[in-house]
Amino acid sequence: MTDRLPGKDVEADHFETAIISNKSPQYPAALAQKAADAIWERKGFEVVALRVQEIVQYTDYVVICSATSDRHAIAVADSVEEMLRRDFGEKPTSIEGRTYGRWVLLDYGDIVVHVFHKPVREYYQLERLFADAPRLGLVEPQWVREVSPDSLLQQAFDYGDELWASAALSDRDVADSEAEAAAADLQAAEPDYADSETEDDKASDL
Repeated sequence: MTDRLPGKDVEADHFETAIISNKSPQYPAALAQKAADAIWERKGFEVVALRVQEIVQYTDYVVICSATSDRHAIAVADSVEEMLRRDFGEKPTSIEGRTYGRWVLLDYGDIVVHVFHKPVREYYQLERLFADAPRLGLVEPQWVREVSPDSLLQQAFDYGDELWASAALSDRDVADSEAEAAAADLQAAEPDYADSETEDDKASDL
């Protein structure tokens, strides 16, 4: 966990375009902003970043977001992992919950990212554990600021539907390919009765 200088929260727009060393006190906040960018990239919503370094000892920031389904949560978590590796060279020290997707946790040391299927987030209410933690002023993309919460939620649902449709299509393609291959194997294994003569046919010709 990176040591932080005392003082007020770092505003995300102060470091959005800057190159920040991992020794900088602003580095954890920059990671939190990048994680939020990755979440929005995959239409995750209700994104908050909480500075918890005064509350817990294992991390500086906790980033929490919602997804519309288990599969959507996995896609959002994958986006976070890919973007932090690409832009910061960071890999999570551990990933939990990815198999089922209801609650995916990515631990980067300086930040911990929680991606929830929305009903699971509402059930556990993780933010209540950090009720006194100040929020980081994340720089939101314009489309997040312009849409209403209902519209944002609908976009996320639409994205989840696209994922399910894509997965179903892929499954059908695999099934069709396997069926075609099985039919071809069966046809190759069957003797060609139309072109072959039986022993009785040969004897009658004599």
